[in-house]
Parts: sequence; C-alpha cells; structure tokens
Amino acid sequence: MPKNTGDDPYGYDRKTDTVRVNRHDLARLLLEFRSLAERQEPQSWTHMNDYDLSFERLADAVDAGRRVFYGRDYKGPDYRMRCNLSPAYEWPEHAPYDGGEVTTVRVVGHGSHYLPDPTDDWPKALCGFSWAPEEGVPTAGEPSCPECRREPLLAKFLRSSEQR
Repeated sequence: MPKNTGDDPYGYDRKTDTVRVNRHDLARLLLEFRSLAERQEPQSWTHMNDYDLSFERLADAVDAGRRVFYGRDYKGPDYRMRCNLSPAYEWPEHAPYDGGEVTTVRVVGHGSHYLPDPTDDWPKALCGFSWAPEEGVPTAGEPSCPECRREPLLAKFLRSSEQR
C-alpha cells in the first residue's frame, strides 16, 4: 500500500510506482469499462487478452479491498466487474470453462495452473498457457495463476445466473 506523504494528495509512492485510488472509484471505472466492452462490435475483444486482463487484475484489487473492509461479512467477488458472456468477447475454444474437474499442475519457471484434461498430449491451462508435457508436475491446492483461478469462479457464476 503506498504511503500517504501529505505532499501528494493522490498518495503516489515513487519507490513502488503505485498510486492510491479509492476502492469505490476504481469499481465505478471497472463497471464503466464492462458496459463499454458490451457495446463493442461482436468478437472485438479477446477473452483474457487485450485490456481485459489488466482490468481483471484491477477487479482483483477491488475485491481484496472489499474482503478487508467487510471481513467475515464478505460475500465474494463482485461479478459485475468481471468477464461475462457479452458478444463483444471472443472466447477461446470450449470457453468459458464448463466447471468440470481440474488438476493443478506446476510448470517449472511458470508457476502453477489449472489443467482441465491431464490426458492431453499438449497440455493447455484454463488461462490459455500451454507447455510441454514433461515440464508439468501435478501438485495440490489452488494454482498461483490468478487467471486460472478466475475461470472456475466465472463458470460457477454463469451456471448460477442461468438457473435464475
């Protein structure tokens, strides 16, 4: 978290090159981005690519702030700021993730990822990252890749909204 120096009303910390932004303002910006993306031509944004990945990371920051602010009353991510099934998105083949079983695989030098089908000849993670089969080692727990963790959450949200 950047220090509030008093000299800079925006809380810029030169050491970390970060700026302090109000959680509410950042959430409003993200919601506006989502509404603009939905008004784009069909297939004009690539899912988890373009600016989308950066905005998803900002949404992670908003959710982290909400988690701290609400504590035990935190109800989970605000999906209004997240990727959706807007026709503006070009989704990868078989996306969004259907919510089946996943395996966590650690890839040397590239963190760990969710792998939907461990029997594939050329493994491909939920985030789209692929690697040679001999580079991946199955491991326990959630992956370090935030995009891979996000895909099952998105699938869960989409299934719950379809049931309403």
